[in-house]
Amino acid sequence: MTMEKQSSFRASTMEKQKSFRGFMEKQKSFRIVMEKQLSFMGSERKKNKESPGKRGDLPIHLAARAGNLSRVKEIIQNYSNNETKDLLAKQNLEGETPLYVASENGHALVVSEILNYLDLQTASIAARNGYDPFHIAAKQGHLGKIQHCIMFGPKVPIIVSFLCF
Repeated sequence: MTMEKQSSFRASTMEKQKSFRGFMEKQKSFRIVMEKQLSFMGSERKKNKESPGKRGDLPIHLAARAGNLSRVKEIIQNYSNNETKDLLAKQNLEGETPLYVASENGHALVVSEILNYLDLQTASIAARNGYDPFHIAAKQGHLGKIQHCIMFGPKVPIIVSFLCF
C-alpha cells in the first residue's frame, strides 16, 4: 500500500510538473507573440505611411516628393541627356513619375527643374489613378504655384498649350 501511494504521488507530481511546464511554454510563446506585436506596432509608429518601400519610389521620386531641389539636381547630373529623360519617365508602383510627385506636393522649383529635361509626352505620363502631373497639381490646389514655373519654363509653347484645354 505504501508503494502505491508513493507511485501515485510521483505520478500526480509528474503530471503537475508537466502541466506547469506546458503552462510556462504557453506563457513564453504568448510573451513572444506580444513582443512581436508591440515591436511591430512600435515600428509602424516610427515609419511614415508614405515609406519608400510601400510605393517603390526611386531616389529621384523621394527627392521630388520632399521638394529637395539640390538632391534632384544632383541625381539628374549623374545621367547623360538621353538617360535623364528615361530616369524622369520612371514610375513607382503607383505609376507616379518624379514630375507627378513634385506637382502633387506643390514643389514648383522641382517641377521647373524637371521640366527642363522633359517633352510633352513624358511630362504628361499619367499615374495609375488616371491623373497626370498637371491634373494632380490642380486637384491638390497647387496649380497656381506650378503654373508660374511652367509658363516661364523652357518648353513654354508645348506646356502652356497642354494646360489650356
